[in-house]
Amino acid sequence: MGLGIIRHRGPLLKHALIASFIAISVNTLLLQLAPMIHIKAEGGGLLKLLLKYGRPITGHIAFLYTSLFGVVFHYLTGRVMVIIYVCWFSRLLKMSGWIKGSLFSLLPWLINGVIVLPLLGYGLLGNYKLSLAGMCYFFIANWLFGLVLGWLFAYLSKSANK
Repeated sequence: MGLGIIRHRGPLLKHALIASFIAISVNTLLLQLAPMIHIKAEGGGLLKLLLKYGRPITGHIAFLYTSLFGVVFHYLTGRVMVIIYVCWFSRLLKMSGWIKGSLFSLLPWLINGVIVLPLLGYGLLGNYKLSLAGMCYFFIANWLFGLVLGWLFAYLSKSANK
């Protein structure tokens, strides 16, 4: 089951877009809120990594370093995660949407904590530069992304089938 299922199921795409927008927005708002409550939680690690190692390609294009581009990039990478969830993960497990979403949230969290942050020099899960509170906050922000995505996608899909 790949991306072909999206072409054949308009409502599925609509539900995925709605669920993704809300789930990514929750995650984005939580990550934006962290500094306001004096927690340093990692956000934008993948973009930082791409800009760090992609400098020969990107040069010094100022727009790539703006907050606006950071948010756009976050929504785009979030949508990639949603495609993985909708096309594969949500169909793999037969359980409640919020449980599937909660389990799925481990994927982006682990990618970031085990690959991205160490490549940025932050250590495993960011332990060199983040406090325990920051690491937990980042986990919770990712978990809520998955929970909202899984629950809302299942709810919308079930409502459409009634």
